[in-house]
Amino acid sequence: MEPTQTPKKKRKILKITYYIALHLLSAFAVFLIVTALAVKFKWTNTKGNVDINNRYFSKLASQYGKDLKAKKQNFDNEENLLLQKIGLLAKYKPIDALKISAAYHQSKDLFIAQRMFNATVLLLKDNKAFNRELKALKAKKDRKSLYEFSNYAVWKTFCNAVRKDKAAIDSAARIAGVESRMIVMCLVGEQVRMFNANRERFKQYVYPFNSVILPNNRGYGVTSILEHTALRIERQLVDKNSKFYPGDYFYKCLNTTDAAPGLVVDSIKAHQHKTIQRLIKGGDHFYAYLYTAFLIRQYQAHWEREGYDLSYRPEIVGTLFNLGFEKSKPSNNPKVGGSSFKVGDKEYTFGGLCFEFYYSGEMMKDFPITTVPFTPVKELEKKNKAHLKKVEEALNMSDSLSRAATELETVQ
Repeated sequence: MEPTQTPKKKRKILKITYYIALHLLSAFAVFLIVTALAVKFKWTNTKGNVDINNRYFSKLASQYGKDLKAKKQNFDNEENLLLQKIGLLAKYKPIDALKISAAYHQSKDLFIAQRMFNATVLLLKDNKAFNRELKALKAKKDRKSLYEFSNYAVWKTFCNAVRKDKAAIDSAARIAGVESRMIVMCLVGEQVRMFNANRERFKQYVYPFNSVILPNNRGYGVTSILEHTALRIERQLVDKNSKFYPGDYFYKCLNTTDAAPGLVVDSIKAHQHKTIQRLIKGGDHFYAYLYTAFLIRQYQAHWEREGYDLSYRPEIVGTLFNLGFEKSKPSNNPKVGGSSFKVGDKEYTFGGLCFEFYYSGEMMKDFPITTVPFTPVKELEKKNKAHLKKVEEALNMSDSLSRAATELETVQ
């Protein structure tokens, strides 16, 4: 029987394990020392490379440096060119074009948008078609709009005059539930029509004025509402048998006792009528806009009864406003037209001009296009409680005064 070797083997195993552990610890210690030295003396730092686009970055930094103020002197052309560039980018990368456009409208800073655009140019440097078209772009010195009527220098003067009436226009729009832009559209049609070539040039006629013009040989008020039209508008607010009757709410909105007799200084018989007095009230065009809104609402009521909607047909609303009740014939394919006239060298119809203005973007901030041009009556009744109460009180007061005057005459 062989003698056991277990104690001897165990000692050998322990010895081997000890040396392995000792070497591992020594190796780990050396690793730590080397690492510490590498960090201290920056042996591990990766050598930096110069970006391939470094020269382009430097060029941009120089371009948007000290010369910014000088570029502001030519702001219009710079903005025009930027918009052309964004349009070109939209052809290739619409998502990025949208981002730049949104940034520009948010910041109102032309140079931020320019820098953003130039960053995209860098990323499209290998797109030969894009760069070829970009190189061909040039800023146009003129900033003419497709909408010819708005290219006259005096158009801005006219727009400022309309903005002075914003409170009155918005009030009429709120009461009648008609989009304010539709009211202004009719105003623009009538005002521009007065400046056509058959009378005096738009450019010559408007310039001296700082407010919208009251016509002296056609209708009444700034929107030129004819006398018989104004009286019919009032009748149809209460005549439930009329095909133009807009609903029970509307007759409560008009204070028929309101007038300005002190302003009537001529002998024209029509001017003694309270309806006309409201329309020609000097310096206050509220009723001209309110009657315009009532008229538009009555046309909408007529067309709704026949199964049609004028909400998104400003050109038809304008045509009807110009031609009158007798031309209101609801159909699926109505004709756009009305009076024709020239502004400069361009021929317009009343409805066509209304269409152009409505979608032109002119005065959009003050009188925006909405998704609901005609507010539902139930909403109007809630929104305009204060106005309805005011009108009711005025009518009651008028009735009381009339009764008192009648009683006084009877006593006498």
